[in-house]
Amino acid sequence: MITWLDFIAVVLAAGAIIDVWHKGSIFDTARAYAQALQDITPHDSIKGKLLELLNCPFCKSYHLPIYLFCFLWLGRNLGAFFADSAQIIVYGLAATRLGNILNGLLPSSLQYIPAIKSNDHGNAN
Repeated sequence: MITWLDFIAVVLAAGAIIDVWHKGSIFDTARAYAQALQDITPHDSIKGKLLELLNCPFCKSYHLPIYLFCFLWLGRNLGAFFADSAQIIVYGLAATRLGNILNGLLPSSLQYIPAIKSNDHGNAN
């Protein structure tokens, strides 16, 4: 059974996944590759539609919660180990997202702002 806490965790976890894919420097190369591949793939093909889903944060905001609910449900139906594992992953992502949201609400003097490397690659502004 899915609880209200699960629902809130899934919503926050989906936001965390979308943030890390679209804003995380760890996925810069993968994002660029997916975008380049989308540019040369016919839009009406299955591959083109999947690439559009991968590159569109708005699209993912509808699909990711469904996948995460399925992940929780499947884990719970496979036994205690899988249920706990699925819940740790989803709740861990939710905690990360909630931490980022709360950090943004703090006064600027109290916010954690990580150092960001320049990605301009020598381009003039």
